[in-house]
Amino acid sequence: MLLPRGAARANMSLARFVTELFESGRVMVLTPQPIELEPEVDGLLLGAERIVGMNLAGTAPAFSLPAAKWAALLLYRACQFVVCRDVDSKVIEVALEEKCPEAHSPETDYSVDLLFRYLPDVFRMTRALASGDPLLQTLLKLAREWPLSSVGIPDVGPIEASSFIGHPTLRQLYADRIILRADTARLGDPIVDSALREALGAYPELCKPMADALDEMTNPNDEGTQ
Repeated sequence: MLLPRGAARANMSLARFVTELFESGRVMVLTPQPIELEPEVDGLLLGAERIVGMNLAGTAPAFSLPAAKWAALLLYRACQFVVCRDVDSKVIEVALEEKCPEAHSPETDYSVDLLFRYLPDVFRMTRALASGDPLLQTLLKLAREWPLSSVGIPDVGPIEASSFIGHPTLRQLYADRIILRADTARLGDPIVDSALREALGAYPELCKPMADALDEMTNPNDEGTQ
């Protein structure tokens, strides 16, 4: 779980942020100001991805360092805004609207997910602070754009998973996350639904709300039929 510890005014870098994120999930962020991408960030991200890749059920897509570095910067900025409460909503929107340098694909979505898998934590902390926080809407936009990483975030709305769902390993990862978080809002895509049925298999008790929702979709009640 990602836990921003507060705002620091010195001795902060993206390399330290990434290191703390992967080692403990408790990160220190600097008061809102630009932060540089130090050369050592590359090695930290590559090392973290190797560990993640070894723990996947299948072969990971190729890793894109530019996409991961972009995600690291945006995640850092989001954490800044969680702890720095007096930032104008327009500043937040502009800071988090920078587009990923690479188009959606299994490789891009997987690489961004190395950092954006922490988005649900950022969202939960922001909502706990203030339900009307302007940061929430910006985070929801990111959640809709990166559905592999945003499972568990409520009220995301319609999402498009076609950029990664065809990759067997990412499809399994996505299904596992949906089951783990009982995120029934992700149902409705035939490929996703099929992956969930396969993942649950003969053990629907692993996630009864999900199994019940899938069963309802397969055998909808017909009130007019006895």
